[in-house]
Amino acid sequence: MYTTNQSECLIEGVSVRELQATYGTPLYIMSEPELERRLGIVQNAFLDKYPNTYALYASKALSIAAVYEKVMAAGLSVDVVSRGEMYVALHAGVPAERIHVHGSNKTILDITYALEQGITHFTIDNMREISLLSGLAAEYNREVDVLLRIVPQVVGGAHAAIQTGGVDTKFGFPTHDDTYLDAIRTTLEAEHLQLKGIHCHVGSQIQDPTLFINTVKTMVRFMDTIRQETGYTTDVLNIGGGFGVAYLDEDEYLDFAQTMEQVMETLVEEVEARELPLPKIGIEPGRWLVANAGATLYEVGTVKEVSGVRTFVSVDGGMTDNIRPALYDAEYEVVAATRMNEEKTLEAKIVGACCESGDIISNRSLIPPVTPGDLLLVKATGAYNFSMASNYNQMLRPAVVFVKDGAHRLVVRRQTFEDLVACEVIGQST
Repeated sequence: MYTTNQSECLIEGVSVRELQATYGTPLYIMSEPELERRLGIVQNAFLDKYPNTYALYASKALSIAAVYEKVMAAGLSVDVVSRGEMYVALHAGVPAERIHVHGSNKTILDITYALEQGITHFTIDNMREISLLSGLAAEYNREVDVLLRIVPQVVGGAHAAIQTGGVDTKFGFPTHDDTYLDAIRTTLEAEHLQLKGIHCHVGSQIQDPTLFINTVKTMVRFMDTIRQETGYTTDVLNIGGGFGVAYLDEDEYLDFAQTMEQVMETLVEEVEARELPLPKIGIEPGRWLVANAGATLYEVGTVKEVSGVRTFVSVDGGMTDNIRPALYDAEYEVVAATRMNEEKTLEAKIVGACCESGDIISNRSLIPPVTPGDLLLVKATGAYNFSMASNYNQMLRPAVVFVKDGAHRLVVRRQTFEDLVACEVIGQST
């Protein structure tokens, strides 16, 4: 993916200087081969390997048409959590029957829009939603397939803000009491709702495969309890996503194929031990598919040495195109993309151009000495960076380009100044 030519970084054979000259900076760059490779792993090591399985792309990671097209070609469907994500997926050509609606606070407008578009797969999060969805499904004369999201009581994730599996969570039906059993009974009685099974999500950026193993064991125990207490046999078990990626060179790498092999072996053992039928198993990879396929290119501006303190290297982007360091203390690998062959002697704090002390790309990066006009490349930014980008300080959201075999193509254009005021209503007196 990354190579060097005369001290300049090439991404899939395309020089960073060429990308800057063509599209400007900051710039999101996605490696098509890496994205295709990871989708191929999901397809070969899970979908094609095991019968009665399915995978949803967790599209909040990067919900753009160019990615949806790749996802569809690999045999995955998608999950969405808003009307906006529904619209973008449909606009990209994702069939309504391959869109699954998630979310902890689905509004009447969300549900209505989905039903109007023919979307009939929902993961229900709370008791209110059961009656709301049932009533609207009846109004639109739709039969809706639903999963109930329940709390797995398995906690995982790289930061507290992305851990969702514990008791104290806004997501799903509690399982430390009988709430989830009440939800099962209520759904079974609800008109126009077809209960297919249960869903869970432990958290995000999980590097330890045993968390997925423990999740399967726990969820099968809930399946057994559900059958005993309600008479309902679970047809579908979705264990969610959260598969971790390597952000830094020293990070552990989660072996997806090996993890899924352990998950499926555990699933078979657990259901057989309880004399349960083997359910259809679903997963929801998002970050794992797109994070390492992406990178962000910046131009260096001010280099400020504060005597006895540190050296600050400022770039022409920042928290507007990568909010994750501010939100999650996320760390990234930064390379001097136009000084690849030079010795790394500068320990620098890489900061953005926004008027915030918290506008930080990297608290500590070891890079060669750089000067204004040099380019920095931040690796593994394919997940959430574009999705969470903002216009704070009226910064323009960057373009997104795909690179492959020495060629590049624009898939999302850079915002313009006109875009910043497109929604304003001005010139009207009060």
